[in-house]
Amino acid sequence: MKPTSITLPNDVMLGGVKELLAEGRQVVIMTKGVSMLPFIVGKRDSVVLEKRPTVAPGDIALAEIAPGHYVLHRVRNVEEERVTLQGDGNYRGQEHCTLDNIAGTVVAVQTPGKRDRDPFAPAEMRRWRRWAALPALVRRYYLAFYRRIKHITI
Repeated sequence: MKPTSITLPNDVMLGGVKELLAEGRQVVIMTKGVSMLPFIVGKRDSVVLEKRPTVAPGDIALAEIAPGHYVLHRVRNVEEERVTLQGDGNYRGQEHCTLDNIAGTVVAVQTPGKRDRDPFAPAEMRRWRRWAALPALVRRYYLAFYRRIKHITI
């Protein structure tokens, strides 16, 4: 029997995901969009989420940045209760929320046909730090080139 796939509006589905994470469950969701390129490819990669007691710069978090509006972005900064987020594929623009609005943290990235990737692994963190240190203009042109050669649409 072939698996069934259903698509729900983000506010409905991710609101349910937030509730499951709050209960201490682990949740796997398929990603979409290009905001986490080149580390997470939308409509190809899935992420495994868990609720963690703390978040730190470098974590990839599912956050509710406005009522019913969720993003899966990298934590750039945490100051007291305020969290700054930015997608790896966004060369500018950031979102802000409170620690209470962090629904969960990515503990693995799943790509079909490959082993799960641990986003906390030292090699993954080094790749992200090098990427984040690049000037915005370099990231912008790299991402445009990357989307064209990989045929990734927005």
